[in-house]
Parts: sequence; structure tokens; C-alpha cells
Amino acid sequence: MTESFSRDADDPRQPATASWWFARWHSGDMTRRERRQFARWRREQPDAAREFDRMQQLGQAAEQLPQDRVQALLGGAVPARPTVRRAALRWPVSMPLRAAFACAVLALVALAGWWSLPGEAPSFTTVVGADRGERKQVTLPDGSVLEINGNTLAEVKFYAGRREVELQGGEILFSVSPDAERPFLVRAGSGEVRVTGTVFDVRRDEDVVTVLVRSGTVEVTGGHWWNLGLAVLRGGHGIRVPGSGAIGVPAPTDVDTALAWQTGRVVFKNAPLSEVISEMNRYLATPLRLADGRAGRLRVSASFSLDRPEALLDALPAVAPVKLAPAADGAIDVSAR
Repeated sequence: MTESFSRDADDPRQPATASWWFARWHSGDMTRRERRQFARWRREQPDAAREFDRMQQLGQAAEQLPQDRVQALLGGAVPARPTVRRAALRWPVSMPLRAAFACAVLALVALAGWWSLPGEAPSFTTVVGADRGERKQVTLPDGSVLEINGNTLAEVKFYAGRREVELQGGEILFSVSPDAERPFLVRAGSGEVRVTGTVFDVRRDEDVVTVLVRSGTVEVTGGHWWNLGLAVLRGGHGIRVPGSGAIGVPAPTDVDTALAWQTGRVVFKNAPLSEVISEMNRYLATPLRLADGRAGRLRVSASFSLDRPEALLDALPAVAPVKLAPAADGAIDVSAR
């Protein structure tokens, strides 16, 4: 299920982000109908309502800062609260524009307050990862298990009310110990995964994040803050979250094939050679490199053991019409025959 939040006042769908309601609340022109909608939104989305309350508290704290402190943090004068003189306008100012403008101004002041406030200290923190060609398993204090693929780096922090993982790059299969009072959050690039207990995989390749669910249910958010998308994934489904643009659409996925690395193999089913090379470079001591675009479009179906990934070098010319040539910089160039 994918949900897209509209911010058009004429659209009957309920606006559903804390930042949107924060901007409307401080715009000074909420209608009675909107206030009723806001109250219903708080009842129906308690987690988002708590986020709204934190924004309010942050704004109140920022208002208590000395003016010179705020100016120093912002690098200049505090922007004046915007005013709209409707008679002077030659075109109508839409509610989304007013809300976005108000939110942007308030965010600057809130950010100044945020920097000056002491942060919550985690009760547990650690850095986990695996080098190229490695696979590791780490058990966290709550009993959650992390299966870490090669070329991965992440930071784990536990707080009183949540568990967090910041995935800098690579891939981790999470088996999360259930705890309804402390949700488990995984942040990777522009995507965030939220669960209380399930088995799922998060992979970050530069600015693209892929989430796969083996069992249970996860919530994935992604996209820009002004157009945040939400998707709910169940077992056997996956989704891609690009670094820019809208969140993808959940789709059925061969999760077992995608996660074969956990059992020491990597499996490709009619995959483009460009994808095969990118994946195998996680494990090869000598990296492969595409020498021409035609080779990258070739399709490959094969399975390799990760205990001896160099076998790919011998097998690749047999499963695809390509040739391999050592390059002066130490890489191996792959080109079409």
C-alpha cells in the first residue's frame, strides 16, 4: 500500500504530515473546518501527532534564545514573519505556498534552537560493518540480529524510546526483536524504515536504497520533506527509495534470491551484466569494470559461491559473450566479444 499526501485545500484527502500541520498552525489563518481536521488527524495518527508536539516544543525553546544567538546560528538577521496583502496581489497565493513559506521561516528559527539544545544521550552505541568480501553477524543488546554483507558501514544507537541504525552504505539483513515500546528505525539516505519486530533487508548503493521484507510488516518513508511518501511492505515485497524524487511502489520480489548472500551464494536470474559486476565487486579482491555499454546490457543467469568469488572470472566468458582484460590500474576490463 502506498500513500501520497496531498496539500491542496480543495482536495478532500486528509493532509497527513506533522510539518504540514505545523506550518498551517503557525500561518494564522486556520479555518474551523481545518481545526476539526487537525483534531481528527491527531487522534488517527498518534505517532505523527507526537512529532508535531516535538516541533512545537522546539519552536518554543527557540523563541527563548537571545536575538544575537539566533542571528549567529543563522548567519544573519532573523527573517521577518511573512505578511500577505491580498489586495496587492495580482494572482492568488495558494495555501500550499503559504504553508511552505511559513514552515521554511519557522524551520530556520527551530533549527537554531535545536543546535543550542542538549541532545538525548543514547544508552547504547556501536559501529558495525564488514570489509569487501566479508560477511558478519552481530547480536545487539535487545536480541536483534544483524547479518552484515560486504563493504558495509553503519552506526547503531539505542535510546529510551527507540532503536536507531544509520546505514552509511552497504547492506544489512535485520532480524528485529519485538518491542512495541521501542520502535526500530533504519535510516539510509533519503529513506527510513520503521518496525517493532520483523525480518527485513536494507541496501544502500550511493543514493538509491532498496528495502526487502522477508517476514512481518515494515513502514518505509522517502522523498522530499514537502512531499513525503509512505509505503507499507509485507513479506515477499520490496521497494526502491531514490535519493531524489518520489518513493517507489512496493512490488512482489524474489526475496530468497536477493538474499542468497546470507547463505554464502549470489544468484542472478536474467540480470544485466552491469548489475552482476556491481554486485560481484562487493566480494572480488580485483574489481571488474565495464569497458563498453553494450556489454553492460547483456543478460546473465548464474550462481556463484562467495567462498570463492574469483570463480566468476573463469565462468563469466562461458555464460556471456564477453572477454576480460587486465588494465594498467589493476582492474579487469569487461567488454563484449
